[in-house]
Amino acid sequence: MSGLETADHVSVHLTGCAKEDANTVFGALEAAFPEVAEPGAKGPTEADKGGATVWCMVVDARTRATPRAVAPARLTSPVTVDLFGAADPVRQVREELGVVFGVEDHGTVPGEHELEVRLQLGSHPDA
Repeated sequence: MSGLETADHVSVHLTGCAKEDANTVFGALEAAFPEVAEPGAKGPTEADKGGATVWCMVVDARTRATPRAVAPARLTSPVTVDLFGAADPVRQVREELGVVFGVEDHGTVPGEHELEVRLQLGSHPDA
C-alpha cells in the first residue's frame, strides 16, 4: 500500500479468478467508491502466467457513493476475496460487494487495529 494509507483504506485481494472476473469486481468497487486509493492490477505479465495470481486494489471508504450506482453482476466462476483494514471500512466494502454479488462469509480474523475478512463472491441472484 502507499504511504498515503489511512484508517479508511481497505486492501482488497482477489484470488482464484480470471482477469474478466477481477475486472468485474474492481469495476463494482470503483463505482461504489469513486476515489479508489490504488486501482486494481490490470493483469499478469507473460512472466507471471502459470503461477497463482492475486489481483489487488486499495479502496478509500470515505468516498462511498450514495445512492448506490451499481447493478447486480455475474461472474464466470466464484472469486475469493480477502479484505484487510479497520472494521468499519471493511464492513462498508463488504456491504457494497453484497449489493452486486452473491456473498458467502468464509471467516474473520480480528487484529489489534485491523480486521481480515475472507469472502467468496458469486453471481448475484438477480443478475
